[in-house]
Amino acid sequence: MEKLRWGFIGAGGIAKRALYPAISKSSYGEIYAVASRDRDKAYTISPTGLIYTSYEELLADPKVEAVYISLPNAFHLPWAIKAMRAGKHVLCEKPLGMNAAEVREAIAVSKETGKLFVEASWNRWHPRSQRIQELVAADKIGKVERIRSAFTYDGLDDGNIRLDPKIGGGILYDLGPYSTVAPLWIMGFPPVQDLKAQVVWHKSGVDETTRLNYTVAGAKAETVASSNIQLSHWLIIEGSKGSIRTGGNDSFNSHNNPSSLITEVKGKTKIEHFEACDPYQLMSDAFARRVRGKKDWVMPLEESLRFAELFDAGFAAMGRP
Repeated sequence: MEKLRWGFIGAGGIAKRALYPAISKSSYGEIYAVASRDRDKAYTISPTGLIYTSYEELLADPKVEAVYISLPNAFHLPWAIKAMRAGKHVLCEKPLGMNAAEVREAIAVSKETGKLFVEASWNRWHPRSQRIQELVAADKIGKVERIRSAFTYDGLDDGNIRLDPKIGGGILYDLGPYSTVAPLWIMGFPPVQDLKAQVVWHKSGVDETTRLNYTVAGAKAETVASSNIQLSHWLIIEGSKGSIRTGGNDSFNSHNNPSSLITEVKGKTKIEHFEACDPYQLMSDAFARRVRGKKDWVMPLEESLRFAELFDAGFAAMGRP
């Protein structure tokens, strides 16, 4: 198939580390243009050298078919809507919006324009994540009773944009799309009940450690996301007949490294090994093929909306200032 011509809006760290190498290796897409306020940054991820210092100019380029948005969180929704109205398909970094109302607005624009709009929750494309869903759906560990998940790191300085409330900072928006939402996709997105929150606020006003506990389809979900706890990952699913857990310390960030999954049922342990892969490439390739009319899986917008609704409930339970 003809390669999808991508335009990047934003040239920050995630674009350079993740989507730039993913699309550069792809047989289904190419980076046609990059728009950034910083021309020097843009040149580092624009193989063709086509640079715009105005996002509007990139959107006006008729050769750009799809855009990848990696701006600070608060700017995701407005530029996604502008891009779709300009006739572009959109792959947008998580979160899609600052609340569920914004996500609903973007979904309406996607339907109105007929443009593909997908949240770049790359971990969902990882074969291990998909295998977890398969095992739970197949009742391999019986009725799920408890899910424990965590994604934490320590090391943000006070000037980091993740700590700036004016541009959508906070750990729930940063790591919540991994650990906090995992019980939702594992259980197939039933309604959330009995949500409780514990939070540590940063002096800037954003959450730096958030624990959300809730019930989903009868299972107790215990989740942690933090930017002030030593790097740690876990994902443990406990059922009436056994358990599933990710091996190693990479439950939500296995990228270009081998990974494993451990299932224990009635005293018998099975370890599944997954070859190193680039889930960002799996995601961007699926997106490109979908634009070209193929039937590849991309994360439905309805799932992004359920994530946003969970975050809204979490912030309400925290009493966000």
